[in-house]
Amino acid sequence: MAEPGGGRRRQRCVMASDAEWARMRETAREAGLSCSEFIVRRCLEDGVSAAPEPFLPAPAMRRVARAVLVLEALERRRLENEGAAALWERETELAEGWLDGEAGLG
Repeated sequence: MAEPGGGRRRQRCVMASDAEWARMRETAREAGLSCSEFIVRRCLEDGVSAAPEPFLPAPAMRRVARAVLVLEALERRRLENEGAAALWERETELAEGWLDGEAGLG
């Protein structure tokens, strides 16, 4: 496989546990590739995301999202009924500002 951008290939170091390395070697072997080819293809050709695996499985994430949306709607309605809709708007803007400043949450 040609190196993107051309040039000579050089040996690099990859940090992995023994178990991780064994799994990579096995997966590369099953694909008919060397470990080097496997790593390069997975990273450059397959578009592997750098995003970590989700903390919770999809069904649990859905339940969490649903609960947050329900609580948000109830709290907004409660504040509107108390004549404090401006408080909701202010707190929402503050939360948006915080989220904008956090890496990976934008």
